[in-house]
Amino acid sequence: MAVLGVVLAAGKGERLRPLTLYVPKPLMPIPGGRLAMQDAVERLLPLRPVKIYVVAHYMAELIMDAVRHLNKAYNGLLETVVHGELLGTAGHLYFLSSLVKDDDIVVVENGDVIANVNMVDAVNYHLRRSLDMTIIGYRAGVQLRYGVLNTEDDVVKAWVEKPTIYFTISTGNYIIKGGLLRLLNGGFIDMNDYVNLIIKEGGRVGVYLVDHFMDIGTVDDYLKLWCSGK
Repeated sequence: MAVLGVVLAAGKGERLRPLTLYVPKPLMPIPGGRLAMQDAVERLLPLRPVKIYVVAHYMAELIMDAVRHLNKAYNGLLETVVHGELLGTAGHLYFLSSLVKDDDIVVVENGDVIANVNMVDAVNYHLRRSLDMTIIGYRAGVQLRYGVLNTEDDVVKAWVEKPTIYFTISTGNYIIKGGLLRLLNGGFIDMNDYVNLIIKEGGRVGVYLVDHFMDIGTVDDYLKLWCSGK
């Protein structure tokens, strides 16, 4: 069994404009003197992957230049894969379908996600539970703007003022059994549809929860990252 890493760095980062008019989102600087996609790469390193593929499309030349520079520190571990079109958050994984064995582990990281993930523990969890795919998840709360009335037969039993509702969300990090990549056909597919396809085909999909996650998808989110210093 081999471990392969994939860093998705192909998107246009439209929600982060105007900043991403000049630099792709995975190359945005983050605290600690790093690029955003380095956070993803460094989460993968403890797994000792045989290769980390960086998938590029938008401003691919800049991504390739960055990979060449970073490879000086990572001993040539990174390899850029340039796609001529956007294939969705799962569709870009198709290139690996002919390269991996069924029992290989493919760890997919979005290049614009800052997360505190013990990836060794996450992979061990994935293997211990005999999962086909593990989604790295986070418990996120959304506070409602209104008071909520708990009623029974139109009688108010309680009033809860502006409650926070919690959901388990995807952090954009995934552990996938290699054989599942053969469900992809080279066309456009986002990760949610891919996960639903795996479930439909009888695959076991689990969730591994983390306690810190930040998506720098918008200007506000990016500024919060710098304000928090994490």
